[in-house]
Amino acid sequence: MRSLATSRRTLWASIVLAAALARPAVVRAQDGGAVLAASALLDAAAVSALASAVPVSDYATPYTFTTLAGVGGLTGAINGTGTASTFGTPSGVAVDANGNLYVADTDNSEIRKITAAGVVTTLAGSPANPGGANGTGAAAQFSLPYGVAVDGSGNVYVADSGNNTIRKITPAGVVTTLAGLAGIAGVVNGTGSAARFNFPQGVAVDAAGNVYVADSENGTIRKITAAGVVTTLAGTAGDMGSANGTGAIARFNLPQGVAVDAGGNVYVADTGNDTIRKITAAGVVTTLAGTAGVTGGGDGTGAAALFNSPEGVAVDAGGNVFVADSLDNVIRMISSTGVVTTIAGTVGATGVVNGKGAAALFNDPGGVAVDTNGNVYVADTVNDTIRKGSLGGGIIGIGVGTGAAPTISVQPKSVTTPLGGSFSFSVTATGSPAPTYQWLLNGAAIAGATSATYSVSSSISAEAGSYTVVVSNSAGEVTSSAATLAFGAAAAPGKSGGGAPSQWFDGAVALLVAARLALRRRQERRAARGIG
Repeated sequence: MRSLATSRRTLWASIVLAAALARPAVVRAQDGGAVLAASALLDAAAVSALASAVPVSDYATPYTFTTLAGVGGLTGAINGTGTASTFGTPSGVAVDANGNLYVADTDNSEIRKITAAGVVTTLAGSPANPGGANGTGAAAQFSLPYGVAVDGSGNVYVADSGNNTIRKITPAGVVTTLAGLAGIAGVVNGTGSAARFNFPQGVAVDAAGNVYVADSENGTIRKITAAGVVTTLAGTAGDMGSANGTGAIARFNLPQGVAVDAGGNVYVADTGNDTIRKITAAGVVTTLAGTAGVTGGGDGTGAAALFNSPEGVAVDAGGNVFVADSLDNVIRMISSTGVVTTIAGTVGATGVVNGKGAAALFNDPGGVAVDTNGNVYVADTVNDTIRKGSLGGGIIGIGVGTGAAPTISVQPKSVTTPLGGSFSFSVTATGSPAPTYQWLLNGAAIAGATSATYSVSSSISAEAGSYTVVVSNSAGEVTSSAATLAFGAAAAPGKSGGGAPSQWFDGAVALLVAARLALRRRQERRAARGIG
């Protein structure tokens, strides 16, 4: 399933790139390592002034981030607690009043739920059964869901992007279609299935039950009442641009994320324009931060701040807007006065490192949410993880900030055993808090293999391959070197046997496996950015 969503993201990046190339006389400037792309609408002097005005990120409000669920770089659909669970390109997140998190698990075409304790379950959908059918739990189907939102009653709303529909899930897991018709793209306003969308990617819901939609490939922001009546709040379908104004006068460029505050103001991640927009309840559109046509990663106020394909937005009770600045690989915060600060990540650096401020690393974060306690949640999309951040040096209830990331002192060793025989791999690691373990076979998590030792009493042929273990705690994680399981008669004592020595062979296999994993991850990162 990875290839399907990755292809979609590659296409998306190509669309954004094509839109950028369509602008006349593109110029490029350099500032502090951040590349700025400016339209000819900005003359050289204006570009120079803008570049010199961009401050370095000061991390005035750094958050400490940990991994709430999933394993960095490991794709799957396993339910479990923390790193015992796996995801497939999660793109959107939302959090309810009780601290439960909902995830649009895009590649798996399902909606996942994570409790405050990190227990992951599937709310609706099935990775083995994508489609557009309504139903309860695993009987319901989705197709590349990108965005999620949750209302005060616990109903979850889904931007079911591949189906061109908006879905609703009750707390009991009953799925219905709120608006749109599965498999039919368009731009029609109307009620329920009479309405049409074109690859909607973002969704938000207000206290009155109105749902707001980033109708991405139509370049519009739509509104759906609780009765399912769809109208266009702002933008004109098919006419991409970056104009401010009221209603249809405004223009957007492939908007991907939306959020709504208590006053009815809607915030938009205007992805193709590299800006964050604001729409009042009356439909008046302004640019909150960023400059259309200029990409970068600098903090600042209003137009002086720069973004690079922002995808997700969330807003807290104080009016602060949080942004998943995807291609900068950082999480930003915009104050109610328009001041932009980077709260985690380093511009241009990818990774799956937990830590505070610039020490934390992400890989193409696509979704963001914030709870009533100020904790920030991130769909770390290409890393296949859900991350959680908080102020004060740690995550509430876990004691982050005073611990030490795991280190491995004894690596697992390769094993040769007769088919049907027993085998065991073990690792010795330290860390504070005490680390947890997840064993992998050929890069896939082994269900239930969550201790420092993994043993099998009677082996089968499918168990041959490369074994690694991810050791993690709230301060970080580390992956062991690869150890292989091979089948064959063990050599007699004192004899080396024929052919290549087993130690050389095992080392070669381990290197090959590591090289293939590194190549796969590099290809995924490049594909997510539209690079061939």
